[in-house]
Amino acid sequence: MWRFVARPAAAVCLAAAVLLALSPAQAADASLVFRVVELLRDEHVARPDPVQLYRAAVDGLRQALQQAGITTPLADLFARGEDHAREQFQLRFDQAVRAAAGRLTERDLQFAAARAAAASLRDSHTGFITPERLAELRRQQQNEAAFTGIGILLLSKDGRFYARLVFSGSPAQRAGLRPFDRIVAIDGISTEGMTADQVSSRIRGPQGTQVTLTVQRPGQPGPVVVPIVREPIVVPAVEHAVLEGGVGYVRFGQFNQGSSARLARAVAELQQQGIRGLVLDLRGNPGGFVSELNRVAELFLPRGSLVYTLESREEGRRSYVTRSGPVLDTSVPMVVLVDDDTASAAELLSAALRDHGRAPLVGVRTAGAVLVSVTFPLPGGAGLSVAIARMLTPRGEELEGRGLQPDAEVDLTVADLDRGFDSQLAKGREELARLARQSRAGAPRETTSALFKRAAALPAVP
Repeated sequence: MWRFVARPAAAVCLAAAVLLALSPAQAADASLVFRVVELLRDEHVARPDPVQLYRAAVDGLRQALQQAGITTPLADLFARGEDHAREQFQLRFDQAVRAAAGRLTERDLQFAAARAAAASLRDSHTGFITPERLAELRRQQQNEAAFTGIGILLLSKDGRFYARLVFSGSPAQRAGLRPFDRIVAIDGISTEGMTADQVSSRIRGPQGTQVTLTVQRPGQPGPVVVPIVREPIVVPAVEHAVLEGGVGYVRFGQFNQGSSARLARAVAELQQQGIRGLVLDLRGNPGGFVSELNRVAELFLPRGSLVYTLESREEGRRSYVTRSGPVLDTSVPMVVLVDDDTASAAELLSAALRDHGRAPLVGVRTAGAVLVSVTFPLPGGAGLSVAIARMLTPRGEELEGRGLQPDAEVDLTVADLDRGFDSQLAKGREELARLARQSRAGAPRETTSALFKRAAALPAVP
């Protein structure tokens, strides 16, 4: 999960001493890389060695040169300490800039070195962010149009690409695109062999321009051609409906600003319609603000329930418990859908609902991307996301790199997608029916599944 802060950047001085044989006029500008190393050294939860970060940055330069077809050897760093490593990096950066003249810009090499230094820490929440991507993230956090496209959630499965969701009111919906449509061509170019990023970039484009998708629709013998005019897209955080049998369904897409309030309204509306159970769909939810996670947990858990424990360099260990009672009546059974794109705050919410016996999890193992990060501004409009704290579930489990195993494992297969069948949602509804039957039979909730026995064994809140 992430949040943005605005901290004044310390001035970076490039003294002549660090340039050794080169004069200041000859030195290339490596200040962005220096700032990245400083931030990682001072803020990252793992307290990384800055010498190792500079070595990784040199590796990033080598990779950028190699990809551009530029052959020039950059010597390894053999530094005695951080200051020496910085001096040696400056020399190698100058060498790379001279070798890449006309093929890679100084900015290209800055970004390559910064990206490699951040990636060397190998965690889910630390990374270099380009100015374009940072601007998109900020717009999305503020519930503004984040990009120009057609308004779908793309799902990649075994080399095939599907419209997993078609956003309500989007250009895609108005043009007739449907969930589970398989995208076989974009503007006449086959998607076979493409990556998800390539498919997404071809679908996006300037506002007012047209993109034509050729799709294979479940139940249709031949392809369907769907022309769509691109528009600015606001990704909806919450969509809800009442399904057959009085089952409430809420798709919660992201913990962005104000999303908890929208989710609360959706849950209240569903209760007013007399739902018999609730499916909370967290598939594809990448996380978001910690403050929104806190408020969302209070919609479903009793007051005083432990949600997570945070471990940071500055504050040590502290825990968060819910401060108010639930919005969803405790008599209404609940199931949570998760997948391998359920990440960060969504994983912690899922774990809390499971550990407290409120809801079983259905789907596949989650992403295992559970840290708290801060995004720092960098020169030129770029940003650096830095993991500043670890997060533990109510049972004290660390999910980073591991993920959360669902109670009922159900994969959404290509065969399911091709016939337009959501096997995970179907299983979730089965679980709700089972919980309802047990409730009518008088069984206490803790006995409806083996997982609910865990709630009694939760550690005390520090």
